[in-house]
Amino acid sequence: MNSPTLEKQFIGIWQRANNEPSLNALTPEHIVKWASDKQLINPVAKLADVGAFHPTPCIVLTVEGGIACFPTIPISGDENWRIRRKHFDEQAALWDKVEWFMPLWLPMGEISKLLASVQHVTRARSLELFEYHTSTLYTLAFQAVCIEQILPLARSLTEIVPLAREAYLGAYSGYWASSVGALIPAIEGSLTRIVSDLGAKATPAEKIDHAVNRAIETAAQLYFDHMWVPPEYKTCEYLFGQDERVFAFETFRRWLKNHFFCNTDDYRGVTWLNRHMFAHGTAASWQRPTNFARMVVALATLAAIESWYDASHSVSFLLPAMNEDSTLLWQQALLRGNVQMRLKLTEQEHFRKHGHLVPPLPADDGVLLRKGLLSQQCMSDLVRPLRDAGWNVKVNEPDDNALYMTVDASHGDKLLSVALLYSCGTENDIYKMLAKKCVAVLYCGPPYKQESFAYGVSVHVGPVLGWQPPKIG
Repeated sequence: MNSPTLEKQFIGIWQRANNEPSLNALTPEHIVKWASDKQLINPVAKLADVGAFHPTPCIVLTVEGGIACFPTIPISGDENWRIRRKHFDEQAALWDKVEWFMPLWLPMGEISKLLASVQHVTRARSLELFEYHTSTLYTLAFQAVCIEQILPLARSLTEIVPLAREAYLGAYSGYWASSVGALIPAIEGSLTRIVSDLGAKATPAEKIDHAVNRAIETAAQLYFDHMWVPPEYKTCEYLFGQDERVFAFETFRRWLKNHFFCNTDDYRGVTWLNRHMFAHGTAASWQRPTNFARMVVALATLAAIESWYDASHSVSFLLPAMNEDSTLLWQQALLRGNVQMRLKLTEQEHFRKHGHLVPPLPADDGVLLRKGLLSQQCMSDLVRPLRDAGWNVKVNEPDDNALYMTVDASHGDKLLSVALLYSCGTENDIYKMLAKKCVAVLYCGPPYKQESFAYGVSVHVGPVLGWQPPKIG
């Protein structure tokens, strides 16, 4: 670290450089002469590109007791800098569009694919594409690594690890809303612990700025190899398009302030992942299952912010290989998922026997499972007998709520349609609607008060297992 006296001398050299017609005209000889004028000992200067990712052209001055670099491009106005800044501003806008931030621990090739896919679509469609891409990136195993191998490295998250582990297992046991809700307050708790030096009266915005600014300051020191550099070159404004670590930290700040912590009235997003909507119960859409992975990754990113806030660098930007702890947690979640699927099938059958659908949960309305079960039984118990009887069969998609589906059968000039209901206990209006175009309305499962639901229907009604298709003849 340079002494205050030496730093004062470096500031004087920089002021003199700024009095020149152009920074581009600076030469090492200029810097050595000015250093000698200030009686600095053994001055040596050379041209060098300083910085990771996108270097800054500088003249590096080494003197007894210290080292400094003097950029040879202006803080703004350099064409190459403007081009890079425009590119990174456009990227930041795309991350804002999908209510996220430049992710750590993911391959750049996959990040580029994600950003390209959301560039020219609506905000709602961009969210669908974001979820499609991240479903193969923020996987069950990835989340297990975050919980067992990244969160424990941060002092602000140590006590959160058991909660995160339970939320993870709860999510993959089917309780997505509870798991998302359990982690939302952990964001603010972690921030508060990171910036404990701020005091109890600091607002969330002040906590965010304090944490991220210091992380960026640490990144700037590393970018310039801990040399003295004019302070204006160590700002987010300059480094946003130069250093990808600064870009990641700044876009994370924007997500926290513009989406997660923004006031309810100011929220304009589509994920509804907002701390105030959760706390005040003004919206329920934050319960989306896909928000769980977001919360795990956001907490892991806070761990990275902390490690740059205190310059411990305990959290690497390279995703660690799974150790035994994360492997066992991942396997535990897979086991719970398998048990949960068997439980769901048992529940479906139980409710269907009583003419009911399984009541929806905040993050699971049961439609996907019903579609799968309805389609499976249609193929095995309706389509196969029709084909065995010689009919050509066209299978139509289940309706939006997976309450029924139809098949159209043909043989020569003979045509017939048959409907298959998910359950006998289906509204009478659906029975009558289907009866207008089908020769039979069948249902999965056993009869349940059939006369109470299928009244006023003249076509055949009954269980699919008891129906024989008409013979061709």
